[in-house]
Order: sequence, then C-alpha cells, then structure tokens
Amino acid sequence: MTYRLQPPCCIAFIYLLICCGWGTVAAQDGISSGHWPESWFYAPKTASEWGIISFHESPMMTEQVRAGTLPPLRERLPEDPYVIEPLERTGRYGGTLRVFDRDAGLVSGLENPLTIDPTVHMALPNLLSGWVFSEGGKVLTVAIRPGLKWSDGHPFTSNDFIFWFKHIHLNEELTPVIRPRWRGGQVTASDLHTVRFSFPQPYPFLIEEMAHHGAGFLAPGHFLKDYHPDFIERKELEATVEREGFLSWMAYFNAIRNQAMTDPSGTPTLNAFVLKRKTPSLQVFERNPFYPKVDPDGNQLPYIDRIMALTVNNPEVVAAKTSTGQAHFSAIGLKTADIPLFKMGEKAHNFTTHIWNRLHGVDVVIQPNLTVEDPELRRIFRDFRFRRALSIAINRDEINTIVYFGKATPRQTTVIPSSMFYEETFATTYIEYDPDTARNLLTEMGLVDRDGDALREYPGGEPFSITLEWADLETPKGIVMELVSEYWREVGIDLNLKQVSNSLQGSRARANLMQMTLWHADRTSDILFPSEPFWFVPMHIGWEECHWTPWSNWYLTGGEKGEEPPEDAKQLILWWEEMGTTMDIPRRIELGKNILRSQAENLWTIGTLGLAPQPVVVSNTLRNVPHFGYWGWDNRWTLPYHPETWFLETNQSEIRNPKSEIP
Repeated sequence: MTYRLQPPCCIAFIYLLICCGWGTVAAQDGISSGHWPESWFYAPKTASEWGIISFHESPMMTEQVRAGTLPPLRERLPEDPYVIEPLERTGRYGGTLRVFDRDAGLVSGLENPLTIDPTVHMALPNLLSGWVFSEGGKVLTVAIRPGLKWSDGHPFTSNDFIFWFKHIHLNEELTPVIRPRWRGGQVTASDLHTVRFSFPQPYPFLIEEMAHHGAGFLAPGHFLKDYHPDFIERKELEATVEREGFLSWMAYFNAIRNQAMTDPSGTPTLNAFVLKRKTPSLQVFERNPFYPKVDPDGNQLPYIDRIMALTVNNPEVVAAKTSTGQAHFSAIGLKTADIPLFKMGEKAHNFTTHIWNRLHGVDVVIQPNLTVEDPELRRIFRDFRFRRALSIAINRDEINTIVYFGKATPRQTTVIPSSMFYEETFATTYIEYDPDTARNLLTEMGLVDRDGDALREYPGGEPFSITLEWADLETPKGIVMELVSEYWREVGIDLNLKQVSNSLQGSRARANLMQMTLWHADRTSDILFPSEPFWFVPMHIGWEECHWTPWSNWYLTGGEKGEEPPEDAKQLILWWEEMGTTMDIPRRIELGKNILRSQAENLWTIGTLGLAPQPVVVSNTLRNVPHFGYWGWDNRWTLPYHPETWFLETNQSEIRNPKSEIP
C-alpha cells in the first residue's frame, strides 16, 4: 500500500512586543520545518520498527485493571502499536488539564483516518496505514491499521465505514441532499481492514478530505445501530425519541452520535480523550483506555489523565481569564490586539504567549450579496465598479497598524503563499488605498449625494444604505469593520453594522436574506481549497457565506432549485469540477489559478488583511506544545502537533484558581 508524499497602538505595547521577540515571526515567509520532529512529516512507524518490546500505562489505568474494570494493556493496544515522537521529550503521566470549552476539541486528540503534516501541505497516514488510487483515480483503496479499538473496546474495522455509508450517507432522512461528487459513489469492503471507495469520476481530493473531515466518513455502527430505524422498530424508536424530548429520530440519532446528550459518556470515540460528563458550565474528559498510540519508550498515550473544560461564552472574559493564568492552554477566540495583555501577564502567572501563523487567507472577507432579493441593490452589487470602489476605499495599512501592530498582510481573498495555486497578483489586486478613484467610480454609477448630507443616494433619489450582518468569532471582525465603515462613509457609503448570533447568521445566510455579511477566509490551503473553494466558486450553502446562495443551490440540486448563475459563475463551477477530477497535476494547478484569477479580477468577495499572528497562550507547566505552528480550520488548529503527547510537567497540575477541583 502506498501514499503520496510531497515536499515538505501604544508605544509601550509595541516596545513590549519588540522586546519579547514577536518581530521574529513572519507569517508571509512561513515557518521552518525544523521547528518540529522530522518524524511528523512521515507515516508513523510501529513499535517493532522502533525496537520497542515492552509497554507501559498511566497509573490511572493500572488501578482500573487491578479493579477488574479494564483488560490488561496488551489486550487494549494493537499487536504492533504505532509510535508518535514527542516534540521535546518523554512525558510524565497524570494531571488534569484546564482549558476553556472552545479549546476542548483542540486538546482532546482528534483522530481521523488520515492526518495533516505540520506545514499544512499534505495528508499523512494515521488510522489508515496507506492508500492507492486505481482506475484512473475513480477507485481509492485504503488499508486500516489492524488491532484498533473504539473507546469501549469494540474493534474498529471496515464495518464502521460501511455503516456510515449505508445507514447515514444513503439514508434520505439523515442526508437529504447528497453532494454532487458522491452521486453514484459506492463504499465496499473486501475484509475487515480494506475499504474501497468507487466513483463515476476520479476523486483525487478525497485523501485531503479524509485528513480533515475524517470522522465524517465513519461511525461506530455497533453502538449507533440501537438508535437507527434500520435496526430497531420505528415505533419503538419514536417512543424513545418522544420520551427524550426530541422532535425526530434524526435529531436524536445525531445527538447520540455527536455526544450532545446530557449524559454523553456512552458514545464510543477514537480520540485520545473521552467526554465523560458535562454540565452547562463544565465538560470533563478522561483518557481513552484503548488509545492505540505509544511514545518511543513504549508509554501508552496520552500522558494527561483528564481535561476540564470550563464554559465561558464571552470572548472578553476568555481573554481576561487567559491573561491571569486561568487555563493551561488558551487560543481559540484570542485576538492579535490582546497579545500585549498576555505578554504583560506572563511572569506573574507562569505562562508563555506563543505566536503562531494564522492560516486564514484574510481575517475578514466582506461579501456583497450578488443575489440579494432587492433588484436595485442587486444591480449595484453586481456592478464591478462598485465592488472595486469598496475595496480601494479601505485603508488596509491603517487597519494593519491599529489592529495588528503592523504584523498582518494587506491582501485580497486568495490562498496562502505556500499553496501551489498561489500567485502574488491574486493577493494584491485592488488593495491600494485610493478614495478619490472610489468616489469617481461611485459617481459614475449614478450614486450621488443629492441632499448634501455627505452620503450617496440611489439614482432615483432614495437614500442608499447597506446593512452588513455579522457574527463575532475567531478574528477581529468588529474593530476591522468599524474602521471599514468609517472609510466607506468617507466616500459616501452608509454602512449599518448589525451583529447577530451564530444561529441567526446561519439561517439568514442560507435563506439568502442578507444584503452583506463577512467571515474569515479559511479553506485557503492545499488541504481544503481544492475541494471547498467556498469564497471562489458557487458550490456550497453554509452559514459563512451569503454572496451567491441561490447560484450554489442551483448547482447542488442539478438546476432543480435556486437561480441559474450567469456564464462567468458557471465557468467557475466548470473549472472547479475539472480541477477536482483531473489526475494531471499541472492541469489541476492551471484550473485552480483560473478560479483565483477570476476572484482577483472580479472581486466576488472583498479581502482586507490576512496571514495575521495568532496568540497561543500556554502554561509553563504544559510541555511538548510547539512554540510555532499554523493556526486555523484548515489543519484543525492543533491536529498536526500531536496534543496526545502534551503533558503537565509537575504534580501541580491545577493552576491558580480557587475553584480548580472537578465537581
């Protein structure tokens, strides 16, 4: 079996950042691969290849073995476990890791069939030992490592892929709309450790999708069958659903599968940690006794015994608690502008603020809705002169100084520089600050200030105003858009900012009810751009986008719903479909660049700044956490950096907090 391997604001604050060495990080230039073990760039070797002949476990597990509640370690591990090399050194067992709930998934050891290398270039073996394409890329055959088990001890086999395909993917109630690429697809198994994916057309990017979305291709069928009408009487299931307070069996099934029940402890997982208990304010994870990985000394991973994830919904409270050392690890939702705050708290609260490279192509991607229901506003949004005027009216250099301390990069929406699809011109088109030209373009369109209030009106004389709805998550969207609003007002555009909840953002975006929205432009690495070019091709309906939802709906339903796109948008779809099926890599790159060139020339969305620094705050007692890494959805934040090897250096695993005990 083979796998592909490719080549690897305030003067005092600014002074503080310089003294702390922040200026040494250059997101534009990338990170040297020398910051991580070389073994992280290859398929992990097995214990026999390392010469390991004995294995060891956490005292927490030994106690359970002695009590008779767990089988011995050798019965829980595969016959030849695979080995993960820690960043610094072998860890010590024990301790409770404290994080905020938003970071819980980042430290609990996500296990996908494949994983991602530290530089976010390629997929690597993980639960699968290898793969091979055949029949011109139409068939992908994968090999499952033998001896793997779910957290309840049940074997992980090809049956778990088959259950997902037959009883989830092909179930019309659970999956009412099948993605076009999967229409006509089949998943079969010749034995317990071999799975074959077959498609009408080549599907080369299924490998990257398995590395990123891997848990979406499998499910613990031995457990979930008790909640599925293919295996139990529907009347019996519906009675249970009603008793549990769910509206449908699908909602109940998904709540079980996704550990969303009040008691989530029964659902098996492959991750390093199992969610055992949760309350409105707390989640408690414990080590997975059947986790299949060991370190080079034969110690079963993970090192840490428990994770305590505290629920904190307010981002400002998260930042404040982080700055006073109330978490061992904190990163999601932390903003670049808060780095000085964290730096000032390091010595007193015994933590270090690492600066990772954010993977977002841009932190704030502005999306005029090209399919908005209002015909006059639609006409204006579709006029390229308007989108160009909005772009060049933005003073990106000033935003960089105010929000990012000069450490981000002004750019349009495009892929990151390390991508094989990248060209500099795609990032630099129409980013110059030129408000005079912006004013001229708007006037040329007939948007003129007719009543002398410094704001423009429609050609018919009605006030011209845009409402931009946005949800606050991850990047500094609020402060950036306050500045953008000022810049646009200076050229006569009245922009009303309306912050909404995540759920409202999603429902209104999918229903095509927004005039304009924004998100952060992730999916801009070689892991996700080829299969999920959300900002560049009308091929998806989600809560992140609003700029062409009816066009996407038309594509996804084969023309049965939505609105037929214009020819230039159809061309984007054709390029993308060919890019996703060709096995000719030079042609694939050419097609990807065609798509990105169209974005640069047409500004389907408007970029601001990207490649920004991301603070990652780590307690000095938490070891094996990289000082440098790439941060974003494209690599699942910490997936390539092996959080299962992180450990608490001393017995003082709890940090300064009078409420540190697990209730």
